[in-house]
Amino acid sequence: MRAALPGRGFRPCLTMTIQDRRPAASTLTRFLRFVAVGGFATILMYILLVIGIELLGLAPVVASVSAYAISALANYWLNHRITFRSAQRHRVALFRFAVISGCGLILNGAIVYAGTEVWSAHYLLVQVFATVCVLFWNFLGSQLWTFRASTGN
Repeated sequence: MRAALPGRGFRPCLTMTIQDRRPAASTLTRFLRFVAVGGFATILMYILLVIGIELLGLAPVVASVSAYAISALANYWLNHRITFRSAQRHRVALFRFAVISGCGLILNGAIVYAGTEVWSAHYLLVQVFATVCVLFWNFLGSQLWTFRASTGN
C-alpha cells in the first residue's frame, strides 16, 4: 500500500515526475514557437538583405542592419501574441524588446562587419552565423526579461 502525501492525497510517482518536468516542456514549447516566429522574421530579413545588396547596391553591413530593424517589428508583434502570449503591456514589453533587439542588432552588425570586412567571407554565410548567435541572445532576453510575466514590482 502506498502512503499518501500529507494534505494532498495519493499521487503516484509517475505523475510527480511528469509534473516536475512541466516547466522544461513549457520552455521547450516556447522555444519552438520562438524559432517558428523567428523563422518568419528571418525569411523577411534575408529577403530585405538580398534586395538591399543586390538591387539597391547597399553595403552588406548597412543592408543587414536595416533588414534586421525592419524585421524586428514583425518579430515583436508575433512573439508578443504567439510565442509568449504575453499579458505584459506594450509600453513595457516594446521598450524591453527594443533594448534586447538593439543589443542583438549590435551583435549582428559586429559579426557581419567582422565576417565581411575583416575576413572577406561571403555576406550570406556570415549572416547565417550571425543569425544563429542572435537567435539565442534574443530568446534568452525575451524569455527572462521582455515578455516575463509581471511580478508586481
